[in-house]
Amino acid sequence: MTASWERIAAALGADDLSDLELAGQLGCEPCRVARVRHELGQLAFPAPACPAPTRSARMAAEECFEENAVVIAGGHVTWQGRTTIHGVPITDPFTTAARVAFRAHHGREPEGQVRTTCEVKHCLAGGHLADRVMREQVRGDRRALDACR
Repeated sequence: MTASWERIAAALGADDLSDLELAGQLGCEPCRVARVRHELGQLAFPAPACPAPTRSARMAAEECFEENAVVIAGGHVTWQGRTTIHGVPITDPFTTAARVAFRAHHGREPEGQVRTTCEVKHCLAGGHLADRVMREQVRGDRRALDACR
């Protein structure tokens, strides 16, 4: 049985929970909680922000990466560990192996999605990975070149 509008509204007045957290408590869909919140004129609160990975979580991800990354011909790196249903290499349910490889190679946290720049699908070689900032830089460089022609 799904939670009534009144029950959701009462819970929204009593708790400072995200739509996702409240939906879990009430046994309904987060979009239903969001709709009631909107109808009450409350600010959106879709989900809590993910905390930054702790040092121990980063170390565990790095260890997982070391155990499952395999260097192949051409300097590419493939993955022999867990993947998502779409084949994306992961070190844990919240961290892609590409983020770990990017961080190790570039010495900083990636901004946005990490994507491969080579022809090997899901390649994890650090030099073959780019984040949003790097992709935007390349696009800007291309525009500058086109303007000079």
